[in-house]
Amino acid sequence: LFMKPLFIACLCLISLASVTHARANDFEVALSKETAQFTFRSDSSLIGWGGSDLAFGLFYNNDSDFIADASIIQMRQASQETPLTFGVGVKAYLGQLDNSDDDDVAAFAVGGEVRYTIPGTMPMAVYGRGFYAPEITSFADSEEITDFTVGFQVEAMPQTVAFVGIRHYEVEVDNGDHKLDNNNLHVGVRLTF
Repeated sequence: LFMKPLFIACLCLISLASVTHARANDFEVALSKETAQFTFRSDSSLIGWGGSDLAFGLFYNNDSDFIADASIIQMRQASQETPLTFGVGVKAYLGQLDNSDDDDVAAFAVGGEVRYTIPGTMPMAVYGRGFYAPEITSFADSEEITDFTVGFQVEAMPQTVAFVGIRHYEVEVDNGDHKLDNNNLHVGVRLTF
C-alpha cells in the first residue's frame, strides 16, 4: 500500500525529466531520518512561459503523510558583483495526512528565496527558502501551511550539488497543527542532466 504511491510518483518525476532537452534539468533528493523529498526542476518554458524555475516535488515521512507540490520562482542569477540574490514565487500543495481523520491538504502559497553565493573553484551558497499559505488559500481540511528551509550547498563537481539543511514544514488542520518535518536535519544531492 505504501510503495505503490511512491512508485507512481517516482515514475512521474522521471518521465518529466525526459520531456524537454532545451535546458538543463535537475533532479534533487533530500533525506532525513524521518522524511524524504524528491524534486524535479526545469525552466518554466516547459509550460510555455520561460525565465523562471519550475519545480515538481513529492514529500513523504515516516508517519505516511504524502504531499505533492508544484512551484514557480522568478530569481536573478548570482554574479561576482551581486552574490546576494532574491527570488519570489508561488507554490501549490496537494496531499493527505495519515492522522486520525485522514485529512486532505490543498493550498496555494506565496514565498521566496534569499541566497548568498560564495564564488570559487568549488562554488558554495547559503540559502533560505520559505512559503506560506494562509487560511484564505488553504482548502479541503488544511487551514494553513508554513514551509521554511535554511541550508548550505556546495557544487561538489560539475552538474552535481550536495547540500545540508533544516526544514520546518507544518500544516494546520481542524484538530490542530500537524508537523510534517519538525526541524530535522536533511542531506541531499542535486543532479543536473
